[in-house]
Amino acid sequence: MTRKGFQNFSRFASGALLACALCFAPVGARAADTGEFSDGAASVYQETTLSHPPLEYLCSLVSLASYSDRIGLVARESLADNGWVLQPYREDTKKVAAKYYFMKNENSPDGGARYLVSVTGTSDLKDVKTDLAMNKVPFAGKTPEEFQRQMERQEMRSSEPLVHGGFARYTQTAFFSHKDGETTFGEDLKELLEKDPNAKLCVTGHSLGGAVAVLFAARLMDMGVPTEQLDVVTFGAPAVGNRAFADAYSDMPLMRIAMKGDPIHAALQSIDTSYVQFGGVQHWHRPRGSERFQHDMTGYADAALRRYYDFVTEKRREIERFQDDGVPYGGDAMRARMAQERNDGKTRVMLFSDYALNDAIADDLPYMRLAAFDILQREISGLIPARGAFSSIVGENKIKECVRQSKEAGCQYVLIQRYESTRLRDKREGYKIALEEALYDIKGNPLVIQGFTTNTDTMTPILAALYNEVAGREKRKEALANGH
Repeated sequence: MTRKGFQNFSRFASGALLACALCFAPVGARAADTGEFSDGAASVYQETTLSHPPLEYLCSLVSLASYSDRIGLVARESLADNGWVLQPYREDTKKVAAKYYFMKNENSPDGGARYLVSVTGTSDLKDVKTDLAMNKVPFAGKTPEEFQRQMERQEMRSSEPLVHGGFARYTQTAFFSHKDGETTFGEDLKELLEKDPNAKLCVTGHSLGGAVAVLFAARLMDMGVPTEQLDVVTFGAPAVGNRAFADAYSDMPLMRIAMKGDPIHAALQSIDTSYVQFGGVQHWHRPRGSERFQHDMTGYADAALRRYYDFVTEKRREIERFQDDGVPYGGDAMRARMAQERNDGKTRVMLFSDYALNDAIADDLPYMRLAAFDILQREISGLIPARGAFSSIVGENKIKECVRQSKEAGCQYVLIQRYESTRLRDKREGYKIALEEALYDIKGNPLVIQGFTTNTDTMTPILAALYNEVAGREKRKEALANGH
């Protein structure tokens, strides 16, 4: 990788509380000293429970963004909205197809840049072969050249750090392989962190990606990167090395997240008991209706979103008055603030929303509303939630009443949205999530009328709603930019 790749990033401003929580979540979530090993053939370090919802949610978005499907698009859009610049990388050999994202956000309150590396999980046949390459190799050295030589060493002892051969080769290919005499990605990243002691790096990944994230962080530590500049967050990742490896890197700031019932998290240990997990761990319960996503990154992202909004809702309760139903948050405070600032030239849009969900997914409603509102608010900074739902407006001409309330609040536009879920036949947990929306000017003239429908075959109902929200932004932005 050339240094030019690092220099082509531009600065983005982050938005509102969500952006601050995502972009600037403190890096203080560290794995505690894990102490002694527990007894048993499949020995692991004593597990400690860590919880840092903003960091978890950020890493779940980053890990989701590394996949190329539709929900990956939603994650990438959300990260870009929050000031992150994303750059994909791919390194191919005959045996390894290494894929990862490098991301940067320079708007840290302590003056240091924020970097993220997200390694893609198993996605093709080469990745499957990597997963199955279970022969252990030595893990030692302090330079890319030494890393390679040590991996190729045939003589090894069980008392030295040994790691999964497939994961180690993936790490070497992705981050420490020279091309045309250039420095490697890992070396360039180490140099960036050396030049800015306030800079922070978070390495994350799902499944295979999580395993590689641990080895990449260990290599950086061997090259001299201090643990104070590192965070490692993995989702459903298998163990990567033996007891000696876990012992050697026990001070790694590692947070492992595993869904209850995820078969991959402990897969290697069930086959080879010399593999050992270490670091802090969280065991998450699957949200209702997400059983089919027990290892899929979609299920982890859905759970992280719920945990994040549970966390941030409590924080908002401390500083803003909620509407009676709790969402959209801060409505009264927001309307009062907007009324005072109505002459600042900002485009104001009043949002009226309705949700009609099946009873089986009714628990998704608060999260769906909060997350959808946050996406809209990053798109429309002057968005104001109405006092009530569109369906609660009385009278024959509901649009006229919406316009009246919008004028009163100093808005120039009215946005009406209705979400509805429909159970899919012959699918136990399958739903169709539909969004219908209309954008009006302050005279009641329709500017945009559009609808989107997403099935939950490959995503949860909450994430399907967010996909619909993102799908509608192009026409909304065009109409607001043109003023008609």
